[in-house]
Amino acid sequence: MSGTRRFINLSCALALLTTAAPGMAAETGQYPWNYPGVLPREPRPAAVAGACAAPLTQPRVLIAGDSWAQYLWDDDAHNEIFDKFGHADKRALSRSLGSNPGAGYSGPEYAISGSEAREWVDTANYPWIANVVAELQAQPSIDTVMLSLGGNDILAGRSGGGWYKQMDLDSPGSEAALFARIMSDTTQITQAMLAVRPDLDLLLSSYEYPNFNVSALWCWIYACPKREDLSRDPSNALVTDIELNAMNLEVESQRIAWTNADPRRYFDHGVGEMHYYYGDGVSNAGVLPRPGQQAPDYLPFPGGNPLRPSLRENFRVVSGIPADPIHLDPEGYLYKVAVQTESYFFPRFRQSPGMTLQSEGGLRDGWTDGNTLGTSEIAIGDDGSRLTVGLVSFDTSAIPADVDISGASLYLLQEASSGSNPLIGGNLGNPRLDLATGSFGQPEVELSDASAPADAADVGCFVGTARDRYYALRIDLSAAGIAAINRSGVTQLRLRFSQVDPGVNRLAFADGDAVLQPKAQARQRFELVEEGGVTRVVMGTVLEHRGLAEVMGSARPFLDLQFATELLADGFESPP
Repeated sequence: MSGTRRFINLSCALALLTTAAPGMAAETGQYPWNYPGVLPREPRPAAVAGACAAPLTQPRVLIAGDSWAQYLWDDDAHNEIFDKFGHADKRALSRSLGSNPGAGYSGPEYAISGSEAREWVDTANYPWIANVVAELQAQPSIDTVMLSLGGNDILAGRSGGGWYKQMDLDSPGSEAALFARIMSDTTQITQAMLAVRPDLDLLLSSYEYPNFNVSALWCWIYACPKREDLSRDPSNALVTDIELNAMNLEVESQRIAWTNADPRRYFDHGVGEMHYYYGDGVSNAGVLPRPGQQAPDYLPFPGGNPLRPSLRENFRVVSGIPADPIHLDPEGYLYKVAVQTESYFFPRFRQSPGMTLQSEGGLRDGWTDGNTLGTSEIAIGDDGSRLTVGLVSFDTSAIPADVDISGASLYLLQEASSGSNPLIGGNLGNPRLDLATGSFGQPEVELSDASAPADAADVGCFVGTARDRYYALRIDLSAAGIAAINRSGVTQLRLRFSQVDPGVNRLAFADGDAVLQPKAQARQRFELVEEGGVTRVVMGTVLEHRGLAEVMGSARPFLDLQFATELLADGFESPP
């Protein structure tokens, strides 16, 4: 590293420390690289269009707690992943602070970097519980609180009444007492939330294997003094990566037991996710165990390799300084929320469909612009002069004739795009879904499908941006669309926009013949590693999370049907 670059980075590091909030030092458990105050943010677009009923979007999730909650909100990770899973109409909500203002603060936030559970229950001096209660009262549609808390109580270390290696030698039973106190505080905090809304779900977020092996150039900022603070005898028995991981797993085991004790509590098992998706520096991505998601044991528990830290590349870099040993980078948090959504949020948003049908594929899924056609993908948009319409077909004859359909949602997974995205830009007007009770002509895609009359026209509410590969577009059918579903054969759906725009505006979705590879495709990632003051580039791999395809085991379009009456296993309706 050149002397000039070293000087500039050291200057940045000193600036980070001198501009941090007063009292922010490594031994307090606060993070000197974080920003002071409130981070400005842009409102997220609605990503809902077509034949939709109001409201278009609705808050469903409140994110509360410490710096993990703060970063998840600041990165907008939940809303991005909800969009990827076809549920951009459900929103996460929070109010964050990048530094802990200390006792006596009276602002409205509740995702507070550096905050501890013991502060939260000190309601005379800290407003965090009151702020969550006020938000829940103001937002009656919120039905889940994602809570990340307790990590700073531990990281307070020997100097601040937190955890440290061999602490029981100084005070027998003190480690168990600390862990019990954190869980007791967590109970008190969540009871205040449930007092507002007894049917609220509580999702307790796990942490990840840390990595305190920050390069010597930056270790002094936080990681090295904090590792010493987490040790009883740092000169002779400095806490190791393995011991830090073991402590983390003991805490998470107790949190699993805590969530299992109440049906309203859920555990987000993310310990080892970074090892699974990125590898651990010895094993490649996709080799180590993926964290289990099934209560009560969440096996495999833990995920990844508890003998090694997460890779340094998984942690945040602020102003070019890789000093953070605790917090995942924005991409890491997207992976965490993707697994959360896969196991908890998507099933909750989707509810339990009475029936799920996959599209027919073959010559019955495809596209046409009236002059030409294709059946290898479902495409919509325009080429600058003509609209392209997409066709997707389902055999809906298996729907019982005497069952009332209360809801129907079509899901499509984006496969490719050309030019601009018309769902984001809006330059092709509103999207629309037309339905044929049977087919628009022959069941196979044909040129005349572009203009054939529909049995039910403009009957879909489009949800999502389909901004990238594997992002889901969900289309909810209106009552008129549901009524036109054919219960004796094929139902064909046509997707289109309203107007042509100069230039190419095209989206392509996987069709009913889409084949999902048995293992996610690995992509290359470049990591900057400091070694002896020299920056070198290391090539690695990371697995891609494929959104809904991970849940469904397929990228094929599918149609979820909600029934007004539950069906029994023999096909008869359940008694009222």
